[in-house]
Amino acid sequence: MKHFVSRFSAIFGLASLLILTSVILVSSAVGQQSLADAARKARQNKPAEPTTKVFTNDDLRAAPPTEKSADDSAAAVSDKTASADDKDKAKDKDKEEKKSGDDQAAIDKEWGEKISAQKDSIALMERELDVLERENKLRAASYYGDAGTRLRDEKKYAEEDRKYRDDITTKQKAIDDAKSKLDQMRDDARKAGASPSAIS
Repeated sequence: MKHFVSRFSAIFGLASLLILTSVILVSSAVGQQSLADAARKARQNKPAEPTTKVFTNDDLRAAPPTEKSADDSAAAVSDKTASADDKDKAKDKDKEEKKSGDDQAAIDKEWGEKISAQKDSIALMERELDVLERENKLRAASYYGDAGTRLRDEKKYAEEDRKYRDDITTKQKAIDDAKSKLDQMRDDARKAGASPSAIS
């Protein structure tokens, strides 16, 4: 009896497996068929592609040469005249460029000298200011280093200190004004067409 039951379950399992396999095959075939139908419908609904013309060498053959007419001769003469005019224009342009190059050199030289002189003036004033400040520091160190001088000449030192400070302030203002003038000169040079190398 056990033997019969085990055979029966094996047969039943095999039959179930066959049925399941056939169901899967049928459903996939149906799916494939519907996919193929969808592709056919899409092809039918697709708009027609525009026809294109393919050109070959035969289509593109050059036109046969023709004899020169009077118009062609006139055109050749006109071309020669035009080329002579072009040469004259080119010579004139070269002269203008040379002249403008000379003008540019003159402008650069003029503004370069002005700017250089202003920079030298600023450098001189800055050195003078530096000397004034050093002298004032030395004088202050000497004054505060000697108690007797401090007691004897306090009023004189105060007057000299005020004078030094006024001189330093005046010199600093002159330097600031000179730097503003230098900036203005550089702007004027740019407007006049000076090149950057002359301005810097």
